Amino acid sequence: MNFRRALAGIFLLQSACAVPLPSQPAVSLSLAGPPVAAEETGQGFLYRVPSDTVSGGWQVQQWAMLGREDLGAATGDAEYRSRPCEPVSGSAAGIDAVIDVIRTQAANRRVVIVNESHAVTRHRDTIRLLLEALRPFGFSVYAAETFSNSEDTPDPVNIHPERPWVHVMEGYYTSEPVFGNLLRQAKMDGYRLVAYEETPAQAAPDSADRATRIATRENAQAENIAAILATMDADERLIVHVGYTHVSEVETGGHLWMAARLKAMTGIDPLTISQTLCSTDEREPFLARLPEGEPAGLVDLVLSQPVARFDRSRPQWRRDAGYLDVPIPQELRDINTPLIVEAFRFGDPFEAVAIDRIYIEPNEDIPLLLPPGAYTVRGILPPAEIE
Repeated sequence: MNFRRALAGIFLLQSACAVPLPSQPAVSLSLAGPPVAAEETGQGFLYRVPSDTVSGGWQVQQWAMLGREDLGAATGDAEYRSRPCEPVSGSAAGIDAVIDVIRTQAANRRVVIVNESHAVTRHRDTIRLLLEALRPFGFSVYAAETFSNSEDTPDPVNIHPERPWVHVMEGYYTSEPVFGNLLRQAKMDGYRLVAYEETPAQAAPDSADRATRIATRENAQAENIAAILATMDADERLIVHVGYTHVSEVETGGHLWMAARLKAMTGIDPLTISQTLCSTDEREPFLARLPEGEPAGLVDLVLSQPVARFDRSRPQWRRDAGYLDVPIPQELRDINTPLIVEAFRFGDPFEAVAIDRIYIEPNEDIPLLLPPGAYTVRGILPPAEIE
């Protein structure tokens, strides 16, 4: 608290006025005030900084949450390594060509299921593009694994469908800015957002073994999606956004996953798309052949994404998509402590998912990446490292 009070004078004049950036006239920033402690936001889980002693998926996923996929990649995690696959013969590279093929194959399907890595944010932006491309074909309902779900209350994502911004408590991965921007676009395009995750009442008991917990969850997800389909009009179509193996149409790894169970329950053959089986050092995405060793019929389409490249610690694909490098205000850079900087659309509350979020160490010169517009910027003092 004393540290933040000492900083208050720095921000007294800045907090109420927009600051145009000479190098980026399409962007203006206003400072919200001195940094606040993560615990005071009521959303401290967003700001945990993993230490080097933390391993596994959580570490790279949390670095992505903090806008530092470069640090996730630096761990050597497989999420950011090349896993080459052969391109489909005759298919063109580039996201526009890929989306065209998916659009053609989805034209006569009622359900499309597409997966993501929970660490590689480019996958989420590709799904944003896919939602936009499929909307004219009657796809109007979007279900995501990450949406909070409960049998006792309405889905949080459904409580305020008219809101253009996304609340941080509507899901877990949705709190990551690229995911939040995906949901903003989905709302703008008129999608109805629905939750399908296993509810607490559907979960296996804590004493159950791993195989039982997986089977119970996959079955619950499939049942919940079948129930969503039963509420939809005949001309409505559904896009389901999953993580990793939930997209599998056949048994793999000794488990029968959600997509296979949904197909058996409903008789609907979904168009299934994996973004997690392949990746290459090529600069453009392309449709690939199923990797050797994977069971036939696992998914319908394999999308090979480029391995993430970084410039000034930020993913280059975001610049290619039109995001602008925006300097972090000097008042925040002058603070001699690790800091998390968030940029919100001007007028959005801090309960909204930030348009960008970036963790910086003292003396690091790392930009925000923002579309043109006006933003409110705040600093967050992160909690202690997780051991």
